[in-house]
Amino acid sequence: MNIIHSLHITTTVRSMGKTTKPTQPRYDVLGRYTALLDAGETLLLRGYEQAQPQLIADTAGVSVGLFYRHFKSKQELLTAIIVRHLNKLHLQIAQTHKACSHPKEAMQMVVLLTLRYFHQHQGLIKLFFIQVGYGDVAATEQLQSARQNYRNIFLTIIEDGIAQEIFLNPPVLNVQIAINSIIGTINWTLYDLLVVKNQNLEPEVIATQISSHLLRSLTP
Repeated sequence: MNIIHSLHITTTVRSMGKTTKPTQPRYDVLGRYTALLDAGETLLLRGYEQAQPQLIADTAGVSVGLFYRHFKSKQELLTAIIVRHLNKLHLQIAQTHKACSHPKEAMQMVVLLTLRYFHQHQGLIKLFFIQVGYGDVAATEQLQSARQNYRNIFLTIIEDGIAQEIFLNPPVLNVQIAINSIIGTINWTLYDLLVVKNQNLEPEVIATQISSHLLRSLTP
């Protein structure tokens, strides 16, 4: 085995009776950053207070110095984890919902894709509410762009519905309040089912129920 190949292998080795932790290759910047996000997500879900930077770094197989090179605090790490998930969700939505020419169908599709994503990552909604409770001001500001992207998806759908005379016209319909209501309904439904009641989420069933409720508030 040559030296270059051996650098790719993460192993636990014993040297002079001392065990060293598995480590990420030093040159793999993206891999080490991703390892921090993965370790942070796992540990934060187990308990916010217990997920200290040193433990996160150890779990990721990197130094705590590297942790602080990327993040000033675990609040910033938490924000980065949420932003990563939001970007993945937005990509899925962008690839799918534009194929729906009818605003009602587009609304239903976005709701369904959102519920499916949270169903696949059931701890994610808990992290969202942890961030609200523990995230510092700087970390919260970093989320605004990702959150605004999600709002813009609904803004486009509602504006299309208004233009096609399917949805109510302003000022009868306050668009920003409508978007707040849509996102709030989705978030609190997820939190109630997955965190409070610890129930299994059925995306298709819940999406139909939520969409029906939301569309009634948008249509004449």
